[in-house]
Amino acid sequence: MGFKPRNKLEYALAAAVEDPARRVDFYEELRRSELYTLHMGGDVPTSGGMLKHKTTVRLPSVEVEGKSYIPVFSSLESLQQFIDREMRYLSVNAMDLFELVRGSDVWLNPGGEVGKSFPAEEIEAILDGRLSGVPQTYTIERETQMMIGRPANEPNELLEELTEVFSELPGVKLAYNAHYYNPVTGEPPHTLIAVEAEGNWEEVIRAAGRRASTARVPDPPVDFLRLDGTSGLEHYFAADCEPFYRRRRRRGLFAR
Repeated sequence: MGFKPRNKLEYALAAAVEDPARRVDFYEELRRSELYTLHMGGDVPTSGGMLKHKTTVRLPSVEVEGKSYIPVFSSLESLQQFIDREMRYLSVNAMDLFELVRGSDVWLNPGGEVGKSFPAEEIEAILDGRLSGVPQTYTIERETQMMIGRPANEPNELLEELTEVFSELPGVKLAYNAHYYNPVTGEPPHTLIAVEAEGNWEEVIRAAGRRASTARVPDPPVDFLRLDGTSGLEHYFAADCEPFYRRRRRRGLFAR
């Protein structure tokens, strides 16, 4: 890779490109980093280097693979490589910028050697904390009717990531993917990963949650369910679903 990082964010970005397990580190660095973007209007009123309240800014758009994105950059040098003339630009904390463009798709470093797309759904997950890498848990205290079924859009990237994680955790025996709605959480229908595992469940959910927080998922967020005989869904998964992950048994040296 010829990309030469210029700051902590770009080092984290390059590391995440090379190793998907480092994506959580990238998101953590992103939250405290400045991003650069172009301003297409006139002079921007500032006070002490800060944008004044209710300032209107005009951001450009760029087409990538037939889709429109707001271009942002991980360093001033990356921005300068993108333009061919002098233009006004803004330096904004990533979280503040994502709040500003909420509902839009963003592309980090368009035209650069190393970049990343941020669909509007991913930006929403960053802003509300779902991509913090720390899974949230809850307990259903009363009888609750849930809707569960097979997903219309398979989260293939997520399943590949989790297969890699589960293969490194000897306690995980089986894992299923489903699409479900639980009215207790107040969240829209989304992705459920049901796992049959022995041993330390916290270790399993922590490792899986960190990886899931960085994968592209058609129906976020991702919840995890332990199939331990008490969930009430063991029969559904065993009878109606094919596991996307099943631990392979090691055969003995003289096995037939």
